Amino acid sequence: MRKYAFFGVVAAFLMPLCGTTLQQLSLADLTQQATLVVRAKLQPSYTALRGSVIYTHYSAQISETWKGGTVQQMDVAVPGGLLNGTQQTYSGTPSFTPGQDYVLFLWTSRGGLTQVMGLSQGLFSVSMVSGVAMVTRGASTENLLGPGGQAINDTNFSMSLAGFRANVNQYLGVKGATN
Repeated sequence: MRKYAFFGVVAAFLMPLCGTTLQQLSLADLTQQATLVVRAKLQPSYTALRGSVIYTHYSAQISETWKGGTVQQMDVAVPGGLLNGTQQTYSGTPSFTPGQDYVLFLWTSRGGLTQVMGLSQGLFSVSMVSGVAMVTRGASTENLLGPGGQAINDTNFSMSLAGFRANVNQYLGVKGATN
């Protein structure tokens, strides 16, 4: 009987580790809460341990800055990675394709670590579709909570880059920005 009680306690502690629950962030939330909004291409550069968490660091080549200081290159860290034979993975973390063009909503911690807002919610791919630059993001597979704390389903996102930039500018209060 004790054995079953022990496994029940262990299972109760491990259940929250099976997935991630995130507050859904709208484009307005991402824009207003981000420290930096950039268009960039990323290349993996190194992994490092910070506390007990392994981070994979990416070198971001910035082509445009929509919010924040003007930089041409910066380090973006994502929780998880492989270091000295130890692999860590975290549900909901963004994954990058080297050389892919992205719009990133970033925040920098007090400790100086720059990360993507809302895990994968702040990562948008930029690609050409029928001669038009489009911004897309797949629906999150993580549990999302709406503004009232209710569970909600995310949907795929797609918009022209020009319309996306206009919306971001509008949320930033940039004069002349339109939808």
